[in-house]
Amino acid sequence: MKKWLLQLNLFQRLLLYFAIIMILPLIIVSSIIYMQSSNLIEQQAEDFLKQIVTNVSFQSDRFIKKYELATLPLVSNTNVKYLLDLENGDIDEHIRYQYYQNIWTMMDNIALQSPEIDQIYIIGDNEKDITLRNVGITSERKEKYRSLKSVTSETGEITIVPTNRNGEMYITIARKIRGMKSFEPKGILAIEINASQLGEMWKEANLGEEGFFMIADENGHVIYHPDNTVIGEQLNEVGRSQLSQLQQGSFFDDWNDKSTFFHFSTSTYTNWKLIAAVPESQLYAPISGVRITAFLSAAFVLLVAFSISINFIKQIVHPIRKVEKTMKSVEEGKWKKLPTLARHDEISSLINSYNAMVDRLSTLVDQVYKAELNQKQMKIELQERELEKQKVEIQALQSQINPHFLYNTLETMGAYGMINGIEEISEMADSLATMFRYSVRNLELVTIKDEIDHIKNYLVIHEHRIKKPINLILDIDPALFQVSMVKLSLQPLVENAIEHGIKRSMKDLTITIRTKINGSCLKVCVIDNGKGMSPERLNEINEHLKQNRMKDSELGSHLGIGIANVNRRIQLLFGDQYGLEMTSQQDIGTNVTIHLPYQTKR
Repeated sequence: MKKWLLQLNLFQRLLLYFAIIMILPLIIVSSIIYMQSSNLIEQQAEDFLKQIVTNVSFQSDRFIKKYELATLPLVSNTNVKYLLDLENGDIDEHIRYQYYQNIWTMMDNIALQSPEIDQIYIIGDNEKDITLRNVGITSERKEKYRSLKSVTSETGEITIVPTNRNGEMYITIARKIRGMKSFEPKGILAIEINASQLGEMWKEANLGEEGFFMIADENGHVIYHPDNTVIGEQLNEVGRSQLSQLQQGSFFDDWNDKSTFFHFSTSTYTNWKLIAAVPESQLYAPISGVRITAFLSAAFVLLVAFSISINFIKQIVHPIRKVEKTMKSVEEGKWKKLPTLARHDEISSLINSYNAMVDRLSTLVDQVYKAELNQKQMKIELQERELEKQKVEIQALQSQINPHFLYNTLETMGAYGMINGIEEISEMADSLATMFRYSVRNLELVTIKDEIDHIKNYLVIHEHRIKKPINLILDIDPALFQVSMVKLSLQPLVENAIEHGIKRSMKDLTITIRTKINGSCLKVCVIDNGKGMSPERLNEINEHLKQNRMKDSELGSHLGIGIANVNRRIQLLFGDQYGLEMTSQQDIGTNVTIHLPYQTKR
């Protein structure tokens, strides 16, 4: 097999591979779909038959229970009990006749209410007999009495005996009854019903053209079937086994030399096995049409696929053959030679031509390799320059923090020194010194606690300057104090809140610093209760922040270069998806939110 494959040219081999790749998955997928469809249809059929059997079982039980209830007045009637206790000579003929008349009248009333009743009779062990339709105990009646007595329960529960008379189904409901003198049964009460109405109801079970409904006992003997010739026959061994072992189930078995799907359920009232059957050919009829359609579709798809594959293979093989011809003219240079292949196809011929031109191509490869190394080195140098440029830009942005605040502070410290003495100057000097030391720390990232301490020092100095208290509220989870954020990112926002809040509002300024965690994003909010701004101005500021144009615009001058610097530094360090976002409402206040990646300080 391997030798035969090696003898094939490239076109033939590719065509073979394409055929295998197309046909094998098609067979596998078709088989899986067919099996799943079969299982699905079988399950649907089982559910459908189960519904039919359950419905017929309910209707049948209700039909028979109706007549069981109709006999209860006779079971408890005192005249019936006295009649069963009578012995010859115990009572005169007139009184006995009254018993008979009362009982017969009750039977007649029951029969009038239920016209399906064909016969009602009571037969006692004392050979006393009352029959609705005729009088006297015939030999046939005696035989039935002995038969019913042997199958009925001593407890008085009903026994249902189906019979077939000239193609019509009759049901005998019999039970043992007691007299007045003892609890032992003294006779049999039986009611015979023409079950043609029940048979019509069973025939109405819609199971298709070849499907049918039947009833069997627990031993597998057929009690009812649309074909009267089948009644009394016994199911096959598979069916008998299923009926005797299970209360409900499904199975496949042969019926009239056809594989048939059976679903059965046991009536808890009559103990009958109600069976719905559908031939396998009818069950899988929907798949047959799908199978033919799928086969024709698959044949068409394969034909189209083969046509496309042949065209595709030609597009691959023909260029290789052209390369094979053109490479024979290029037989100069040096290169590492490839071992020849032990086969006779286009690839083998291509390698033979290739080995003749390796020496020359080797030199070209060396030159290309050196050129690529030089190009990579240049790229590395450009990347280093770009990183250095970004670092310088970050440092330049940090150095642009407005120094006018420091100058004003120093002037205030001098004024306090001349007027009030040294205590305030000392406090301001300590805070300012701490701020200077913090500002010159050579760190890009600090903790939230570091930034809060810096803000507290900043507010100490500012309160001395403006002679007006500033309320600082910290709504920060203590667990977040050690989380990292950009250094000197809060001071410009607090300074902007004071600048545009306290100076433009008559009320006391309150600044709230709040932190939130939203997934992998840390939000630090600086909220003031200042004047706020209009929606138009707010939208314009946010748009400039997104485009990093604050520092070059009139808005940047209006709000302070510090906000633009903070936004740009955050984006240079973490990316454009982070930075500042501002919300505001006039006469309520402004909220500036810093968006940072959530990471703890290591």
